[in-house]
Amino acid sequence: MALDIGTLINDFDARFKLFHELMAKKVRDVLLVSTPYDAWIMEEDVRLSERIIHEYRGLNLSNPPRLTWVSSADDALRALDEKKFDMVITMPRVADMDCFALAKHIKQRDPGLPVVLFAHSAITSVEFYPGNTKPEGIDRAFVWSGNTDILVALIKSAEDRLNVEHDTQSAGIRVILFVEDSPLYISSLLPILYKELVSQTQAVMEEGLNEEHRLLAMRARPKILIAENYDEALELYEKFKPYIIGVISDVRYPKHGRLCADAGIQLLSKIKQDRWDIPLLLTSSEPSNAEKAEPIPAFFVDKNSPALHTEVHNFFLDHLGFGDFIFRMPDGREIDRASTLRSLEKKITIIPDESFLLHAGRNDFSRWLFARTEIVLASKLRPATFDDFAHDTRKMREWLASTIRERRSRRQKGIIVNFDAHDFDLDTEFFKIGTGSLGGKARGLAFASNLLKRSTDLHAQHPGVNIMVPQSLVITTEGFDAFIEQNKLLELANNDLPDQEIARQFLKASIPEWVKKDLTAYMRQVRHPIAIRSSSLLEDAQFRAYAGLYRTYMLPNDCTDFSMRLEHLLAAIKLVYASTYFQGPKSFSQRVGHRTEEEKMAIIIQKMVGENYSGHFYPAISGVAQSHNYYPFSHMKPEEGIATIAL
Repeated sequence: MALDIGTLINDFDARFKLFHELMAKKVRDVLLVSTPYDAWIMEEDVRLSERIIHEYRGLNLSNPPRLTWVSSADDALRALDEKKFDMVITMPRVADMDCFALAKHIKQRDPGLPVVLFAHSAITSVEFYPGNTKPEGIDRAFVWSGNTDILVALIKSAEDRLNVEHDTQSAGIRVILFVEDSPLYISSLLPILYKELVSQTQAVMEEGLNEEHRLLAMRARPKILIAENYDEALELYEKFKPYIIGVISDVRYPKHGRLCADAGIQLLSKIKQDRWDIPLLLTSSEPSNAEKAEPIPAFFVDKNSPALHTEVHNFFLDHLGFGDFIFRMPDGREIDRASTLRSLEKKITIIPDESFLLHAGRNDFSRWLFARTEIVLASKLRPATFDDFAHDTRKMREWLASTIRERRSRRQKGIIVNFDAHDFDLDTEFFKIGTGSLGGKARGLAFASNLLKRSTDLHAQHPGVNIMVPQSLVITTEGFDAFIEQNKLLELANNDLPDQEIARQFLKASIPEWVKKDLTAYMRQVRHPIAIRSSSLLEDAQFRAYAGLYRTYMLPNDCTDFSMRLEHLLAAIKLVYASTYFQGPKSFSQRVGHRTEEEKMAIIIQKMVGENYSGHFYPAISGVAQSHNYYPFSHMKPEEGIATIAL
């Protein structure tokens, strides 16, 4: 039976399987129509292609678009016949046709292809919209000032438009509505909004997950939808109402085909009456409009302010739910902060009632979770009200904390999490230090953990039994490579020294500082007995497995002196490393045709499961289970398997 490994991996967590399907439509090929001079300026002076790639890498965005330049309308139309493009960017003047005529020709061929105008100088909304009507064929106009940020922003904006319908309906992705009719101010504000959105999403990315899941979670960032008049803004609001987390609006723009001096005031007032919990930001080039924002109420930013970027940054942090969760009292005084799900769960139970009820009543908890791409959890918390708990604050706190705790526990099962010495969660089942291989034994345990996560029927059959892989921290083979190289021990791989001498030399060696630092942080939090287990590259392999050849050390880990506990751990790790070069594995390697120096060792530090009886710790169970019995006797059948167990 053929098995798609990508499907298998994605099935382990439906939430991340969903993330794989987000942002499916990308702008990959862009046709740029400009004069040879403009093309030369962009490529040679601005180095546009290089800067786009650099910008995408800097923001951890994938798939930077490819740019194709043509210098005339005829060349543009010919290129569109020969190749599929996702977007056309045109300068106002090209050799044989103006941009508006070119746009009409393009739309006649492909009505769905976005056509964007890049102007050199400021275009007022009156110039761009004669009679408040958008020129036929042009989807959006921007002012090009040589800044690559605007190109990245307009491409991300186009992708948001392409994907918003699917992503909101399938995964509940959130939306920020941006209402502005001036190409000059769109060009000024949109790059700020996207940079802020992407950088804040990176900053609040789900703590404790591995790199793959971090990158997938980036796809779940909120989308920015641009509207250029009141009617378009209201249509987008009504269409995506359940998903909108914030609205940013200018004051003056067209309404019903005519320029309206207070269209933004009307729009934000209508939205506030309909959805009282959506944060609103009013932007204007006239500072006097700040007074009009207060009755809505909405926050205000002067578009000509030298601190514009800072003020937008503060709006994202303080009102859209990015950054730390700030616990406040009703008078606005800050009393505490939470930067992670774990700290939020803890502090919900201890903050004063007044602060808890203030944030619960304003839906602040769910808004913060939406910003952190915790969409399922946030959607569960959002409808909950004080009335649902018969006005019992304690019950509501306990429900919120337990719901968050359940989510934290569930999302970390079956996932190998990168260990972070500054912020790690001991509820996590599987950590790793380093970027090398997990080794055979750790791979098997991680796979078993994933299988257990999916095996809901198994858990249902045994409701009173907690079936799990004990908490494990793996030092990948990168740690072994660094240890061997740092201490110049590779020559021992081929030396015929007794095991005791090899162990002595390994014990004299030093663990790499970056590994020791993480282990120090881990041991400060862990006081239960631990097993230090081998996990070599070839251990537990399906063929010629090196099972049983390497060492395991069990530590009580109960010494009152922390430095002694750490020293015991480091010594056990060195001895497991040393067993890689012991006589037994060397002899086996010779028999099966492997080179000892090619073998690498990962380490598993695993929690011992058992109980303390009168000062002595007893593991609950020990043994080996095999799905195939190679030595059946009597009525046994090989396919029935066998378990050897010591209680």
